[in-house]
Amino acid sequence: MKKLSFTLALILLVSLAFAQSIKPYIAIVKTEKAKYKGILQRVDSVKVVLNHDGTLIPVLLNEIKTVQIRAVKKDFKGINLIKVGDEDPDQYHIDERGKSVDKFGRAAPDLEDYAATTFFSVIFTAIGNAFALPIHAINPNVARFKFSNKEAKPVNELSYYSIYYQANPNTLAELKQLKAISGSFKP
Repeated sequence: MKKLSFTLALILLVSLAFAQSIKPYIAIVKTEKAKYKGILQRVDSVKVVLNHDGTLIPVLLNEIKTVQIRAVKKDFKGINLIKVGDEDPDQYHIDERGKSVDKFGRAAPDLEDYAATTFFSVIFTAIGNAFALPIHAINPNVARFKFSNKEAKPVNELSYYSIYYQANPNTLAELKQLKAISGSFKP
């Protein structure tokens, strides 16, 4: 029993050490009347506060039907499949025949080869980015919460994703919850 408690406490401490950075999450809140989308700022016992382009949007908990949590993705950076012009200028030297060759004896590309490589580089890079952009645009849910009148509302679980909770975690409550869970565990 002591080993389990120690292990859970160690896991909590390690997770707190790695969780020092605040990670914003996008929340999509659906109500009977509207749909709101923004960064999840704060969750309290009455409302959920979203930040949409600098505007704080409060949504009452009793009006919420579902909440979807998604990670904020970085902007798409294109890929370069065939690199052109990255050769080292000192890579080629003039041999005894007067031709420019590399250290393995291969001839340096002339203007026609360089133009063909550039053309195919542009074509293949455009095709590769056309396939990569829709795949990058996929942003699955990290979590999904349903709010109904019959069941207890998942306010505590939702608050874990808010910026306010990440900046000010309630570690005492979490330790008490871990202690309660470990106390009910029978090996």
